Amino acid sequence: MDEILRNIWLRGAENTASVWLVYCIMLLSAIGSVIFSGLYTLKNRDAALAAVLVAIAIVAGVVLTAVVPTSPLLGVTGTLFPSPWAHGLFPVLCMMSITVSLTYGLVAGTIHSLADVLRMVSYGLSRWSWMVILVMTVTFILSVIPL
Repeated sequence: MDEILRNIWLRGAENTASVWLVYCIMLLSAIGSVIFSGLYTLKNRDAALAAVLVAIAIVAGVVLTAVVPTSPLLGVTGTLFPSPWAHGLFPVLCMMSITVSLTYGLVAGTIHSLADVLRMVSYGLSRWSWMVILVMTVTFILSVIPL
């Protein structure tokens, strides 16, 4: 019990902050961006076309980093799984959805200023903040329990 208490005091923040917390924050930010910008409705045809073009450009860049045989993002043996490319795919997809949502919002007129951009990116976090607390709690409990 003493060791668990010592671990909580010494590494409390390290035990709470984890990769899963970062993934949760990125996912909530991406989902909130799609909702805030209005991308999920696709009501504005010009904005939807701009968003599709940006998405195609990003996907092409991501795919090109994987298919080039000498890419530094491939694994040591030259394979795609496991590789840095595969590990970074989720954050890239989250950033892609934020970028596409930003493009849609700018063209559609739902985003007018930098303050709107910041509201867009933080919308999911403010709406579903309980998920961040839940992930922090679960990762903390799992780090304290000796397995």
